[in-house]
Amino acid sequence: MKKALAISLVFLAVISASSFAQKKQLGPLLVFNNWSSDAEIGALNVIRNAFQAQGGTWNDITIAHNTGADIPLINMITGGNPPDVFINNNVKLRRDLIQRGMLADLTAYYKSLNLDKVLPQACKDVMMVDGRVVTAPIAIHIVGTIFWNTAVAKKAGVDPKSWKDLDAMFADFPKIRKAGVIPLAIGAQPWQLEYLLGSCIVYYSGNLYDSVFGLNPNKAAFDSREMRQALALFRRIQKESDPGSANRNWNDTTAMVIRGDALMQFHGDWMKGEFAGAKKQIGVDYDTMLPPGTKGVQVTIDAETFLKPSDDIKKNSEEAFFNIMLQKDITEKFSIIKGCTPVRLDATAGIDKHAKMVLATLAKPNFGHPVRNITMDDDFAGAYMSLTDNFWNTPDMSADEYIKQLQKKYDEILGK
Repeated sequence: MKKALAISLVFLAVISASSFAQKKQLGPLLVFNNWSSDAEIGALNVIRNAFQAQGGTWNDITIAHNTGADIPLINMITGGNPPDVFINNNVKLRRDLIQRGMLADLTAYYKSLNLDKVLPQACKDVMMVDGRVVTAPIAIHIVGTIFWNTAVAKKAGVDPKSWKDLDAMFADFPKIRKAGVIPLAIGAQPWQLEYLLGSCIVYYSGNLYDSVFGLNPNKAAFDSREMRQALALFRRIQKESDPGSANRNWNDTTAMVIRGDALMQFHGDWMKGEFAGAKKQIGVDYDTMLPPGTKGVQVTIDAETFLKPSDDIKKNSEEAFFNIMLQKDITEKFSIIKGCTPVRLDATAGIDKHAKMVLATLAKPNFGHPVRNITMDDDFAGAYMSLTDNFWNTPDMSADEYIKQLQKKYDEILGK
């Protein structure tokens, strides 16, 4: 009897604590983001609705992609009218805001949620700056995936899933061309090319990738066998690209695959949204895979960053927002609408086979590596992109010359 009473008291205490947590007063949050497509807005509404259902008030400011969203964000922060929560992936900006005492420290709250085992390491790396949790991941995409048109593959008599490595892929190109289609569609804009070379580098070595794009680049590693292999692969793709690839938008390139003008595209898996918009079904009309034989993948993770709350109500609101984004059912619903991968390894209900593949990939130790816009110095990143574009468009430029120039840019920009 006493034991039953004790259990009942413990149960009531848990219920009471839970009710108290649920009754924490929430207030308004100003949320800054750069999402403007229907899918992005629809996905964000999953979080908005859940936050408002708990009693919070959501106000937002939206600056569309590729329109200089960082500039108004920084102006708001420095001008004394900052948002409470904002999407920005650059760790250097977060570090600067920490040094200014402007970012919330959510470390203790994160630990209280017991999420460590269900988040991919790539997400945890993005959440923390110098050991302090200051962000919550909201969406995962991986760069360097292959999406192909299954009808075109059948017509050409090829099976991409049979390729054991990229040599096997290239060996099928004459057969694909004989079927009257482009084997590999590439959008040769500078930003797409920098992602493409990054995929070539990580194909051979994740360590080399981190040495080029990480927080602490290693100049000596640029001059390596793996870098020469990556540049040779990059050059091989350039030679195989179609004449119309120059400066072609990524989504126009995806449309070529959807229409059947090309077999496949090698790019970020946001391509999935274009296939979905065209009412194409994964596993039926198209399929996806990682480059066969790759040693890793580039990972881009959208994350919400939290500024230091001004009072307890703001703190409650930010913690509620943080918690909502990391809930299993929320990230499942969010990812299905946006066409991304959930941020939890156990969030698999209703997601497609590609998202499941991404989660399985990110569960591998040291296989996912943050894309350069998360970690790389902006000036060095700009120099890398310009040099990579020049290499692509200068067929007689050697790997040795590329490496020499990249090391020179390191000295000019990052050298002590």
